[in-house]
Amino acid sequence: MTFDYFYGTRADQYSFIRVPKLLITGKEFSSLTIQAKMLYGLLLDRMGMSIKNKWLDQENRVYVIYPIKEIQQDMNITKKKAMEILAELEEKGLVEKQIRGSGMPNLIYIKQFIAA
Repeated sequence: MTFDYFYGTRADQYSFIRVPKLLITGKEFSSLTIQAKMLYGLLLDRMGMSIKNKWLDQENRVYVIYPIKEIQQDMNITKKKAMEILAELEEKGLVEKQIRGSGMPNLIYIKQFIAA
């Protein structure tokens, strides 16, 4: 397969997922899988939507709603794998889930990766 070049304004046609460099290069994150780092980037991207929707809790903390089914679709993985990757981020302390029950999607709090 031969890929074409970007020309003119087409160079700005894609949106990108930003993954903090420290997650890739930092020794404290070396145990995280690349998939977990990518999911963290997707979660950071989702925060923009959360802010637009004013998804803040009583303590003014931003949360993300990102159902497992959407993670599966976005990352092209199974439900089991999506849950494993999210659990990996939870174990590392980078996200915290608030389970709501009654068929409602969980709230996901994204933690800052640099200790305060």
